[in-house]
Order: sequence, then C-alpha cells, then structure tokens
Amino acid sequence: MVDMVPILIPGIEEGDDRRNGLLTLARIWTTLTTGEILPKDRAADWALARLPEEHRRVLAHARAAYLGEKRENWRDFAPRVRPHVDHVIARIRTLTAGTSPT
Repeated sequence: MVDMVPILIPGIEEGDDRRNGLLTLARIWTTLTTGEILPKDRAADWALARLPEEHRRVLAHARAAYLGEKRENWRDFAPRVRPHVDHVIARIRTLTAGTSPT
C-alpha cells in the first residue's frame, strides 16, 4: 500500500488522476492508522476530521467530485494540492517509520 504513494504523485500533480490520487492517499493514511480499509468517501471523511483547516478544502473537493456533488474543477484548488499532498505523505511517513514513501 505504501509503495503506491510515489506512483500516485504524477497523476495528482499533472491532474491526470488528481481526484482518485488524493482519495487514495486518504485511504492509505486511514488504513495505516485504523487498520480498516474504507471506501474512498469514508476514508476522506476520516481524514477530513484530522486535517488542519488549510488542507481540508482540497480533499473535500475531491470527495465531492467523487460523489458527483460537484463538478471536478481544480483551477481554484491547484495551489493548495501540493501542500495537502505533502502533509498527508508526512502523516504516512510517521506511521511507516523505517520506510520512505515519496
């Protein structure tokens, strides 16, 4: 699961698969913390409750687009994507001390 982290980054950064990449990072973080494999939207709910305010909008948008509640448009969120990703990867690294997802 942690080995997927570097594979997700290009799709997130280039926008090819941003929504699913962000939701997958939330699932990885959730699974490592709780031991449960949750659906993407429920993993996003879990992560949203634990993210600092400045990182919530990105994941909330990905979740809403996944559920069909909003149109997937990243223009307003693009500058916030990388800081969000860096924050979640840092949480994953903390949980996987000894491995190095990038």
